[in-house]
Amino acid sequence: MRLLLAALLALSGPASAAAESAHVLNRGCFVHLTTRAWFTFDPAAAFDAVSFMVTGNVYEPLIAFKSAEQTDEFLPFLAAEVPTRANGLLSEDLRTYRFPIRKGVKFHEGAELTPEDVRYSLLRFMLTDAQGGPSALLLKPILGVYSTRGADGKVSLDFKAAAEAVKVDGDAVVVRLAKPDPVFLKVLASLPLVVCRAWAAEHGEWDGTEATWTAFNDRSADKSYLDGHMNGTGPYRLSEADGASGKLVLVRHAGYWRAPAALEHVYLRTVPGKAVRLSMLENGDADAAYFEAQDYFDVSGLSDVQVVDSAPGSGLGEVLFFTFAAEPGSEGLGSGALDGKGAPADLFSDLAVRQGVAYALDYERYLRRGLAGRGRRTGSPIPEGLLPSQGRPPYRFDLDKAREAFKKARGGAVWENGFTVTLTLSPSNASRMALAELVRDGLARVNPKFQVLIKTMSSKELYAAAEAHRLPLFIAGYYSDYPDARSFANGMLHGAGYYPRAQRFSDSKLDGLVEEASSVADPEKRRAAWRAVVRRGAELVPHLTTYEPSRFTAARRWVKGFDSDVNVSNMGVDDYPYFYAYSKE
Repeated sequence: MRLLLAALLALSGPASAAAESAHVLNRGCFVHLTTRAWFTFDPAAAFDAVSFMVTGNVYEPLIAFKSAEQTDEFLPFLAAEVPTRANGLLSEDLRTYRFPIRKGVKFHEGAELTPEDVRYSLLRFMLTDAQGGPSALLLKPILGVYSTRGADGKVSLDFKAAAEAVKVDGDAVVVRLAKPDPVFLKVLASLPLVVCRAWAAEHGEWDGTEATWTAFNDRSADKSYLDGHMNGTGPYRLSEADGASGKLVLVRHAGYWRAPAALEHVYLRTVPGKAVRLSMLENGDADAAYFEAQDYFDVSGLSDVQVVDSAPGSGLGEVLFFTFAAEPGSEGLGSGALDGKGAPADLFSDLAVRQGVAYALDYERYLRRGLAGRGRRTGSPIPEGLLPSQGRPPYRFDLDKAREAFKKARGGAVWENGFTVTLTLSPSNASRMALAELVRDGLARVNPKFQVLIKTMSSKELYAAAEAHRLPLFIAGYYSDYPDARSFANGMLHGAGYYPRAQRFSDSKLDGLVEEASSVADPEKRRAAWRAVVRRGAELVPHLTTYEPSRFTAARRWVKGFDSDVNVSNMGVDDYPYFYAYSKE
């Protein structure tokens, strides 16, 4: 093991533990371990955890949350003031926001931040609109649509409407919403998106004009210069990156508009094996590392390592997704027929089938096997911390009820003929495999003719296959885009959300309830509206939520600021490392 560690650290940059004192190793360098590499560096496309972790340390938002606990209050960031009615920067009709842009801020390449850069970045974020990307986060509140394209896949958005909605007025950027939105500032505070317009255009990106924007719409992220290069205003700039090996180096931005960061270099390393991550952290070859909830007892037993429990409410844990209409011929369907050797493409469009699966899962065994007992049962895709008093989960482990449901499916044909279907997951989280095995075993106990084959693929491949509707059954996780119930409801239940689009699931009544709840400003009425959404979702069972894991973060004791409640770009709530808050002492 020591030979492996030495080889890893020889490639990583900072010296090994033997080269420094036993107290604080490599004081100006920080080594963070994760289990997989990033997908992209483009802030208009970064929608996965590792990509966002990287971009959130290089790019910055207009405003920030006051803290990880106070997500209804905001602080100025790249904007010099937070718009409110009291300061006159928010209109009386609650639709027009004026953001004075901070002066003296420099991009890493040396150019000074201007209001035009901010306007360009907001428009670029919306108009890029790649399939599976985050553009809807701003498209919906600003322009009232979830996509720039119609049902036929062709561009339907009027550029002039976008240009009118986001304008520069002197030293400020003015944003006009389609209608009042009670969580717009939360969304904006969660997006590190500001790029340099001149730099982007100079490297072949959109030049900001109406004439050229459609050429950059729904473009694969890897075709963008920003996919592999960064130029933000944040405390760190990109020094080097190797996506194949998952190695990345960030260097302190000496000209940062706040005080320079305490850490000079940050090294991100991809180390899939838990045993290696444990050893590197304990030996001081790493300063911090990602671990799953089930690893808590292993990590808490390490010497000179601090373990900080995370606040609940930012993630759902592992979710089992049903694709209502998989692409015919998909590998996971086998024969494609209800003949015991495969499954029809629309098998999971049958409510009775979905209910049968829900009753066949041994939830408590998953808690023990997959999460080492550290988790809270979820009854909906909205965490209890964001929506209290949801009541008991709608499904529990009951093989008799599972058999009863399956016997109703397709006039009894599912029960009589059986099926074989593939369940796909990424191996980056061990808890997903535990869940997959319990789904497989539970269905086999319901009826030996029900066969589930388990297949693993990389996270990037899994998301691409899911978006192409080629996975009839898959497991994935979900973290909040911003700290509000709407983030989960839109992403998990609304027909325009990421997962429902991948599943080809939609329900007009449910969509209407989500839209209604989204627009309610009164907190108590808003919670009541979200509970109505949850009840409708439970009736339809588009997916199975399991447990919200009791997450934690782990770092060497010499890391200071690790338990900080700083919440820039919502990274504090989602437990992504914000390296500016760290030091080593």
